[in-house]
Amino acid sequence: MTQKGNGTKTNLTAAFAALALGAGAFGGAASAANVLANGSFESPTCTSGYCNFGIGGDHPGSTTAITGWTITTNNVDIVQSNAGWGAAQDGAQMLDLVGYGSTGDIQQTFATTAGKTYEVSFYYANNPYPAGADTAAVTVTGAGSLLTSSVTHTDSTASNMDWNHFTGSFVADSSSATLAFNETQGGGNAGVFLDNVSVSVPEPATWSLMIMGVGAVGASLRNRRRRAIAA
Repeated sequence: MTQKGNGTKTNLTAAFAALALGAGAFGGAASAANVLANGSFESPTCTSGYCNFGIGGDHPGSTTAITGWTITTNNVDIVQSNAGWGAAQDGAQMLDLVGYGSTGDIQQTFATTAGKTYEVSFYYANNPYPAGADTAAVTVTGAGSLLTSSVTHTDSTASNMDWNHFTGSFVADSSSATLAFNETQGGGNAGVFLDNVSVSVPEPATWSLMIMGVGAVGASLRNRRRRAIAA
């Protein structure tokens, strides 16, 4: 009886390990399949704490475009990690949707396949100078509106950005879509910070691993029941 129990435990352990493998692969596929460029705002490199990009900034000479992104309203800042703010969520830089003087808007257009489901993921915080609630609209548009949401953050400090995680999904309706962030509450120094932005789609191999893991768990449970009946 002891050997039988150990065998069942071993089978179940292996089955759950297979399921965990599938789940781990699923999580890894999301970042590997990012269809956005420069989602962590690491390019271009800002060497002065913060740099303006767009129109009407207060740092002369730093108004060139951000790699992969278009600034459609006013200006935004690329901010260095730990340069008077807390640490970036990913890499050495992060984006502040409020640059100099007013709110900003940033967007990126990417290729899609109509009928396919995509996941939007990003981390957000707020400028802690001054403290207060900052809000940004999040939209994805293709031939029509695909996703509409908003984020609000209030808890960032000079030593801890307190990053929150946003996820959402949409079904593409054309050969391209545009992800946009627009500051709707804030101004001056009060802006929503963004980092580690991605749009991804699960890969077919991921689903196969998940199905194999679930099947292994089911087979082990069936074997356990048969042994119990035989005993």
